[in-house]
Amino acid sequence: MADFRQVRNVFLVVLFFNICYFLKIYRNNKIQTEILNFRHSYYNYYNDDQISIGYLKEEDSLPEEQKLLQLLHDVKRNENNTYWLANATMEYPSIMLNAADFLPPPATNPQSITWYNNPKLYYEPRLTLAIYLDELKHQLKLHNPHNSKAQDHLIKLPFSWSDWVDLTMLNTEIIKPVGLRNNCEWLQKDANKRTRFPDFCKNLVDLSDEEINEIGLSKDQLPGFIVKSSPMNKAPHMEVMMQGKSYLYAQQENPLTLVFLTSNGTYEAQVTEKREKLLQTDLLQRFLKRRKIDIKQIHGVVPVEFNPQSEFQKLLSTIPPRTLDPSDDLHGISKITSNKGDRNILRQLNLDPSTFHYTQQNVEQQIAGYETRLNRIEKAITDELNYDLNVLETNRLTRHELNHYRGLKHANSFSVDVEPTYYKLATLKKTQYNLDSGWHYEWRFFNGAMRYLKDDTWSYEQMEVREQIILDRLLRNWFKFAEAKGIVSWIAHGPLLSWYWDGLMFPFDIDIDLQMPSSELNRLAANYNMTLVIEDLNEGYGKYLIDCSTFIHHRNVAGRDNHIDARFIDVDTGTYIDITGMGLNDEKPPSHYDNYIKEKTAANESVELYMDRRKHWLNYEKINPLRYSMLGGVPVFVPNDIMSMLNQEYPKGTKSYYYDGYYYVPLLRLWLQESKILAAFKPEQYEAVTDEARQENILELIKTLRHEDAFQLLKSNKDMLTEYYLTQKYTGLHQREKQLMMDEAAERSVLDLEHNEQYNRLTSNFYIGPPLRKCLFDFEYYGRFKHMPKQIVPTIVENDQVDKPQVY
Repeated sequence: MADFRQVRNVFLVVLFFNICYFLKIYRNNKIQTEILNFRHSYYNYYNDDQISIGYLKEEDSLPEEQKLLQLLHDVKRNENNTYWLANATMEYPSIMLNAADFLPPPATNPQSITWYNNPKLYYEPRLTLAIYLDELKHQLKLHNPHNSKAQDHLIKLPFSWSDWVDLTMLNTEIIKPVGLRNNCEWLQKDANKRTRFPDFCKNLVDLSDEEINEIGLSKDQLPGFIVKSSPMNKAPHMEVMMQGKSYLYAQQENPLTLVFLTSNGTYEAQVTEKREKLLQTDLLQRFLKRRKIDIKQIHGVVPVEFNPQSEFQKLLSTIPPRTLDPSDDLHGISKITSNKGDRNILRQLNLDPSTFHYTQQNVEQQIAGYETRLNRIEKAITDELNYDLNVLETNRLTRHELNHYRGLKHANSFSVDVEPTYYKLATLKKTQYNLDSGWHYEWRFFNGAMRYLKDDTWSYEQMEVREQIILDRLLRNWFKFAEAKGIVSWIAHGPLLSWYWDGLMFPFDIDIDLQMPSSELNRLAANYNMTLVIEDLNEGYGKYLIDCSTFIHHRNVAGRDNHIDARFIDVDTGTYIDITGMGLNDEKPPSHYDNYIKEKTAANESVELYMDRRKHWLNYEKINPLRYSMLGGVPVFVPNDIMSMLNQEYPKGTKSYYYDGYYYVPLLRLWLQESKILAAFKPEQYEAVTDEARQENILELIKTLRHEDAFQLLKSNKDMLTEYYLTQKYTGLHQREKQLMMDEAAERSVLDLEHNEQYNRLTSNFYIGPPLRKCLFDFEYYGRFKHMPKQIVPTIVENDQVDKPQVY
């Protein structure tokens, strides 16, 4: 009996160890399968995720390169949401709201307050977008089931900026009695100097009934200051934000069109001219009725889900998005974008020189064309003998055309020397706690500087993430829009230099600059000026206003300001992309183009030398052909002779591995802050007597960084590891791209890539994937509170008298 027990115990021990062994084998095989899937989701060029790894070994026995891949796999698995920023999926796509809170008060209690009659502002983008998408779907089904461009005018939606931008900061004023609300003097009490425009604002108490009616809001709904224009002086953050929000709420004109982006086209709707808050229309009632909710029977709490992503899917499955119309694809963009993955085509755009020839003659011709049509209409409606509905239909101007015509006429009434300033900025008063002058924010939409804690709910760490999100989404949505509409532009200046280094945007630069041919700029203005572009609702809730300057028709340098021709403005933050047009002009070229001019003249060839209104000069051959590339995972166009452009504009820019506290780390292909890098080294390896010697020591350490050091650096810093995980695929592709586009020293561009099969294969991998960053709304309103709890420290504000904003 004892022998049996002994044998049984030995058997159980052996069985236990076998089970443990097979569980370990199973676990490691599962991890290996997952990482192989991870690896094969990328491309067959140098990427860190393509390194083979022996998963049955303990970490310490793995080669350093394979340890690095193990870290990437840990980020992908994201256990316990440690690497939550690596997942751009929206966490909060829907919200449940009580329908009764947003409808008119019931007849049984007409004095009760709901958001229908509450003077305070309410902002919830999921409510707005869900209702608008539902209405858009039903209007398209009824009036334009094929989503035809010719029927766009039949789709009409109401609009108020307060439904689309968070203006609830104004509630701190609106909740006060009218006579106690801060006035225009309050906005300017801490300004750096008296404004040159004293009529920029009018006190609410001084408005006439006629002025109130023109605004379309009642006195109890308005702040004590009605801002009518920018004061164009410097003031503290709070006052500058209040100025913009007041103007946007009560004065800013509506956009002409809404364009909803998708992964395969667009939807469009025309915006009615009158300012109408969503809850003051019948859109909510119609939304509820379509869900069999009888508003007359609503009593108490009636929870309703508002989910823009769900409504977006219904729209996509009901009406197909509109793809790029061949008549709008003037430059053949679709030949590139519709052949994703084709490894045999050359992805470049050849622009005709005439696209850069936008002159005063073109301006006069357009004005004449519009006026001919308007004269025909006038004759048809004022002369009964010539009345003809067909004449009205064939000659009518769309609202975009009318806006363009008025812009042409207005620009034509000014000489270049005296044209008024078009764009106004959120100029900020610098203090000990604010070093941002505000030159990078559009004043109407300003919602706090990138690196300034506007209230005590923010930390600097959170602000860094916010900045990345804003800039990534700006670039992404511009190029998605441009690709969908056949608009040609290319990255320039700082973004082009940042592209050179690692195919990403610099973490220390908040400028995004684009250029386009001058005739293309005019086409953008004619068709899309004052268009609000809405981000793909599967990716986020971003909204971007296309605002083209009235004076784009002037191609010489302005007497003052007006160096920028158009902006793509993030209406949630006020940040923007600067767009300038390159074209012929009457200015004197810089001397380094003298030989180019002589050679062209001697050969009896046209001198194709162009300038934008910021005095940046390029010749045609440097621009053309445009190459299809990537910046931060977004397909973009880059000019032909990149290196000569960068060497001219930034003589040291392609050689210096250090800038403003950041170092470029070749092994990781990232610009990183010094404070984050030094963890990989011992102080005695880099400390020196002088700052210059110390910097040189750090640069040498970085350039010779080993895989072991990189592994330890990434392992010790989850934010750096997350960034490496998000970007290493794109930076790896870019590294190979540079090898093909430049000479061995990376100092000169290879100008002829037409028969380079390797280049064609590489660029077949260039197409837009999921966003790299979180949705801004998710991050600002939820994610930062949930995943990045702020340490409680005293917040210093610029002005102790400023009321803290509340969100309702």
